[in-house]
Amino acid sequence: MPSIDWAGSVPHVVAGFLVGLVAFIPLVAALAPVLRGSNKASMVAGILALGASFAVLAGGVLAVRLLTPDGLAPFAVGEAASFIGALAALAAVLVVRLGEQRPGGNG
Repeated sequence: MPSIDWAGSVPHVVAGFLVGLVAFIPLVAALAPVLRGSNKASMVAGILALGASFAVLAGGVLAVRLLTPDGLAPFAVGEAASFIGALAALAAVLVVRLGEQRPGGNG
């Protein structure tokens, strides 16, 4: 099993981080009505956003696998970290906003 040179893999991690953020954009676009407070989310838009996010994530992994196979693991780490981090940030924003809108909330 080959070892990973993490110091030399910074470009792969950064590229994965950026692809993960780009993959999160369709999900935020589908949730935009909910974030604005109208609660008019579309099931079709959500499913299409999931498909688009998956396509971006899978396309990034495939491109790195074909172009630089040695950088696949660092790329995937960066991609997963940014996608999961963006998901956690969005969840935190929703919890704060919904807590402010609740009667008897802290707002």
